Formats: sequence, C-alpha cells, structure tokens
Amino acid sequence: MSAATVAAGRPRRLDAAWIARSGLAAWIIVALMVVGLTIAEPEGFWAAANLANVLTACVVLGLVALGQNVVVLTGGIDLAVGSTATLSAMLTAILIDGYPIRTLPAILAVLLAGAVIGVAHGLLVGRVRLAPFVVTLATFYLLQGIAFMISTSPTGQVTTALTDLAIERVGPLPLSFGALVIGVVLVALLMRSTVFGRHVYAVGGDEEAARANGVPVVRTLVGAYVLCGVLAAAAGIVLASRATLGSPTAGQGLELSAITVVVVGGTSLLGGRGTITGTLGGVALLALIESSFTLLQAPATLTDLIRGVVILAAAAVFVQRSRR
Repeated sequence: MSAATVAAGRPRRLDAAWIARSGLAAWIIVALMVVGLTIAEPEGFWAAANLANVLTACVVLGLVALGQNVVVLTGGIDLAVGSTATLSAMLTAILIDGYPIRTLPAILAVLLAGAVIGVAHGLLVGRVRLAPFVVTLATFYLLQGIAFMISTSPTGQVTTALTDLAIERVGPLPLSFGALVIGVVLVALLMRSTVFGRHVYAVGGDEEAARANGVPVVRTLVGAYVLCGVLAAAAGIVLASRATLGSPTAGQGLELSAITVVVVGGTSLLGGRGTITGTLGGVALLALIESSFTLLQAPATLTDLIRGVVILAAAAVFVQRSRR
C-alpha cells in the first residue's frame, strides 16, 4: 500500500489549524462569549430586545463582509466598501426623497451603481493589472469625496415603509435580517454550485496556473468585485432605511470591520482559502462584542480597546495556526 493511500485513509485531525481553516474558530469564540454573557446577564442577554440588537448589528456588516470575502478569496481586497455603502445610503435617500413611488427605481439604481463600481475595480485589477490595494484605496477616497461634495450633512429622506422594514422586528428577529439571509443564500449558491465559485478559488490559489488552465481570470475578478460592490450598495440602502436619511459618514469604518471579520473567520488574505461560514462567525463575534458593552454597561471609552484585544486574541490563537 502506498504512502499516499495510507495518508488518504487517515482521519482528519481536529487540531487548531483545521479549526481555523474550516471557519469554526470564530464560532467557538462566539459560543464562549454566549456562555459568558449568559452567566453574567442571563435575563438581559436572552431578552428579545437584546437578541434583536445583535442580529440587527449583523445585517450591514454581514452584507459587506460577504462581498469582501469573495474578493479576498481571489487574492484581492476592497478598501472602498465603506465609501460605497456611504454613497449608496446618500443616493438612496436623495433619489427617494420621501416619495413611495420612487422606492423601487431608486433601489435598483443604487444597486446598479454598486455594480458599476465593482466593474471598474475588476477591470483595473484584472486587465490593467494594478494592485487591488492601490485601486480600492483610491476609490475609497474618491467615493467619500463625492459623498461630501453632494452634502456635508445628512440629506434626503426615505419612506416610512422602508424605515419600518429596517427597524421593525418579529420577536427577536428584525425584518432587515432577511436582507442578510438573501445575501448569504446568493453568495453560497454562487460559490458552491457554480463555475464562478470554482474559478474564484482557482484564481486566488494561483492566478497564473488558473490562466494557463483556461480560467477566465479577468471575468472572474470583475464578477467578484461586482458582487462586492452590489452587496456594499445593499448595505448602504439598509443604513439609509434605518436613519431615514443619507449621511456622508454612514458607512465609515465598514471597510476595516469587514476585513477584520473575514480574517478572523479564517479566510487567507493571500486568497484561495476561506469559507462563508467562517466569515459569518466573524460577523457574529463583532456583533456580540458591540452589544456586550451595552449589556454589561461597560464604559464607552473601553469599547475600541477591548474589541481590539478580543480580535487580536482570536487571530493569534486560530488564524496564525491555520498556516501550519
């Protein structure tokens, strides 16, 4: 019997490296946090209002992180997702301006704008061969600048019906959570059941080898960035719906949060390895961290410090070991 056959027959070791690669690392930390918060504040944590707050916090970050995850899997990065969400929120509020009849056309127009941004990113990275970091950093500033040129203060107005969809809930389940569910299903189907998904992993694993084997690299990169742009635009629509208007700072910081949850979720920044499950675990982790400060009445000044420590600890324990 050959060594390869013996190796293939061995059971997979359930070690920290495998846990990180499979995307379970973040969910383990989430489970530990749930246990800790249940012990510390059992009634408060499991209250419908608190659970709704946690799930609500997952929606915008989850939409952006799903798109970021696909781009990172190609070996790229999108630093412009926060600016895309900001500009999308402003355009949503301005285009609707309180008129219900404008709602659907405005939403479609904003999603199309997100797709156009994605096409530009994909072509500049794939065809012009510019570094993803440089391209998306440039558009990060460009889109934010356009948002401030439109208005330096909150502007526009969405309809009451759209606001209700964003803030109403049924028990602990916010209605806006449906947007994240749709996003997860869409991305999961694309990544697991289509040629596009296989091409994304191939390009991220080895772009030159993928090109040599007939993978349409440029088309794959464009598709990944388009998906990321559309999901970021959808997040902007949710932000506008919650605030009832468009703010030039609505999506500030989303790009860093999205990259954080993708990395903590076990996706390699070098591309080719990662799971949606892990990214969603990272989203849940960040949402729990945010809600725990309110629940435990911790000083707001410690929010960033404690969040940074938790994220660093998670990365040190799990993500680093995934390289072994």
